[in-house]
Amino acid sequence: IGKQTVINYVGYMMESYMLFTLQNYAAKLIQKETSPKYYFMDTGLLGLMLMDCSSAQLENLVAIELIRRYGRENVFYFEKNVEIDFYVPEEKLAIQVSLQVLDQIDTREREIGAFVKLKNFIGDATCLLITNSEEEELDYEGVHVSVVPVWKWLLQNRKQDI
Repeated sequence: IGKQTVINYVGYMMESYMLFTLQNYAAKLIQKETSPKYYFMDTGLLGLMLMDCSSAQLENLVAIELIRRYGRENVFYFEKNVEIDFYVPEEKLAIQVSLQVLDQIDTREREIGAFVKLKNFIGDATCLLITNSEEEELDYEGVHVSVVPVWKWLLQNRKQDI
């Protein structure tokens, strides 16, 4: 498939509301426009395209819910010497998504280490790690991280814009 064909198809999918993008909060304007992250409006579409899609579906589900709660123009990802899956500036909320972290030391250190690095840029961010089913409060190098299962996070009070 040619590059222009892929660009056209992605454009068609965005115009038909099958895809939406999030921009990098920490990037310059040109980078925001040229390197967004793409998410599906229907997480089931990931199942058609990926063999092991559980983690991608979980991240996509969180993206959809954040858009519902805060609006697409208020949800970003953060990438500047550290990658944070989602950042909501008006709430100073940083979110990482991982299927499980408590039993996997490497994954836990990677995900929580990202929050530690984020503190260099945004010192007072609230750090939330959304998992498939794990729950715990962690303190790591002076950073407090709430580990919350996705079902509980989805049931929390939403911001209502009526």
